[in-house]
Amino acid sequence: MNNKTKSWFLLFLLAIIWGSSFILMEKSMIDSSGNKLLSANEVASLRMFISGLVMISVFLKNLKIAFSKDWIWFFLVGLLGNLIPAFLFTNAQKTLSSSFTGTLNSLVPIFAVLVAVFVFKQKLTAKAFLGVILGFTGTIALIYFNNGEFDKIAVTPTLLVVLATICYAFSLNIIKNKLNHASSMAITGISLIFIMIPAIFVILQENTIEKIGNPVYTEAFGYILILSLVCTTFALIIFNQLIKMTTSIFASSVTYLIPIVAIMWGIYFNEKITWAFLFIGLTLIGIYIVKKEEGKRIEKK
Repeated sequence: MNNKTKSWFLLFLLAIIWGSSFILMEKSMIDSSGNKLLSANEVASLRMFISGLVMISVFLKNLKIAFSKDWIWFFLVGLLGNLIPAFLFTNAQKTLSSSFTGTLNSLVPIFAVLVAVFVFKQKLTAKAFLGVILGFTGTIALIYFNNGEFDKIAVTPTLLVVLATICYAFSLNIIKNKLNHASSMAITGISLIFIMIPAIFVILQENTIEKIGNPVYTEAFGYILILSLVCTTFALIIFNQLIKMTTSIFASSVTYLIPIVAIMWGIYFNEKITWAFLFIGLTLIGIYIVKKEEGKRIEKK
């Protein structure tokens, strides 16, 4: 499989994995009868702790890299790309549906562009910018028409998701510009280990350990295990590799595909879905343009 084909394959695989994460978070907090299970903070902290636990061996193999002059960048990737968004998303989903949260997550590329251009001084072609705008327009239209009116949107939880997308934008640009020399496995392992301590602190504070073994929470812990192993650890390794293979802007366009998966899960679990998902076509066109233009830029180097 050549790099071009592989990059598209990884992009769609990530969309399926991360698009499924929102419904998993929701099911970890509320069961099918509407009963509350684990708290938002418990779900987020357990997800980060288990993900870090899995990567301990990788961290130990990369101790020199972990505590080199780049340690701050690994820490920021863990903080901005994992820890903070994990808590923001679960707390937002106490109010927002999984499909709507997945749709909002599509704002990552527009912030990725702003960070790349204004913080890391990356050049962007007019066509690539057009692609981002098309994707952004499709997302805004989807948000609006799927909710009826903007004044019906819950402001605070929506802003939590927006803040999470900004964190993601900084994280993926840091990986591309500051950690491009490190392997995707090393970036994932080191960054996750660096944020285990605050995750453990929350777990102890929430008395989560007392719930382990209680059959009431068995299903919730099962969802968190999938969230940790598949949607975090495995997905991050793939995502970090995708960033290194392509660009931070193209890699971030995975969030344009996530709503498709999130909405499909929403339909399956009887969430309210409108014809607005048709606007996803705009996002797909946007991704294609960005990929094509960014590919040209890489070839010129």
